[in-house]
Amino acid sequence: MLAVLIINYRTAQACITCLDALLAQIDAGTRVLLLENGSGDSDKNTLIEYATLHADQIEIEISASNLGFAGGMNLLLERALRDARIDSVLLLNSDTRPIAGFLPAMQRLLNPATRCEMIAARLLRPDDDAIDSLGITLYRSTLASNRKREDEILLGPTGGCALLSRRLLEDLHSTHGEYFDTDFFCYAEDTDLVLRARWLGYQPAYATDALVYHSGSLSSGGAGSDFVLYHGIRNSLWWLIKNAPPGWLLRSLPWFVVLHAGICLRHLRRGRMRVLWRLYRDACRGVPAMRKKRALIRAARRVPASDFSRWVEPRFYERDYVRRAWFELWRKLG
Repeated sequence: MLAVLIINYRTAQACITCLDALLAQIDAGTRVLLLENGSGDSDKNTLIEYATLHADQIEIEISASNLGFAGGMNLLLERALRDARIDSVLLLNSDTRPIAGFLPAMQRLLNPATRCEMIAARLLRPDDDAIDSLGITLYRSTLASNRKREDEILLGPTGGCALLSRRLLEDLHSTHGEYFDTDFFCYAEDTDLVLRARWLGYQPAYATDALVYHSGSLSSGGAGSDFVLYHGIRNSLWWLIKNAPPGWLLRSLPWFVVLHAGICLRHLRRGRMRVLWRLYRDACRGVPAMRKKRALIRAARRVPASDFSRWVEPRFYERDYVRRAWFELWRKLG
């Protein structure tokens, strides 16, 4: 039995579009758990009314405050896994529109015998059908991002659309004491979860026929917002501290320095010095907590540290990213 988990934060109309598309293709045995994550009365009332109309399929939870993606999903996961009949969970962003057939295409790839228990979908942008994400890729630069090409190494599914087995989730919680890390709040918490699952021996797969349209960052102010910059880069440092083997980190240090020098230069040119200061300051403040979690992850590891290199795409970062960033910088300098 499947549970579908969706969090809404200030995206009520997009969430209803997502739910309409989902409800049209799931059977009566599928549970849909919806969290209204502190958006305010307008979103809350809209979604309560919608859930009431579909009370046989949707269970709605209301949070008075924004728990973030990590905290919100943890709440929903706890609710879902109380039902012993649930054997898999689908995480789905509220700003997605799943296309008919996406779910069977993902479910076909679940294979407990080979520990293939986390499945990524094909997320497309609704305006031009361009690829938004084919899962997560970890690049040589030490930064993880949306996988854009099928020939890039798949680290695991993005939290925007991920099918996970009950066994994987319960194993993570019993071994590491958490599903998602609530310290992350949002962004890169999916990378952290996937890496911890990889350390426990679980494998990912990509369902190329599972089509989902994804508007992207509707609830966080857009990909270029200060919020995304702060959480994205701070959390990318935290998952490195938690999960990356020291040998790999040492070998990657030159690329790490180049990457973060570029991040600072790019965003200083955009007048975002205050955000950069806050994110690196807070990343440093979080190091002791991440090191404690790292010790737990390392002690429970079921695969050798040498496997980590096989999970990393040898490219520095996304194709054309360096060229685009360079031209952007010089255009501003000009």
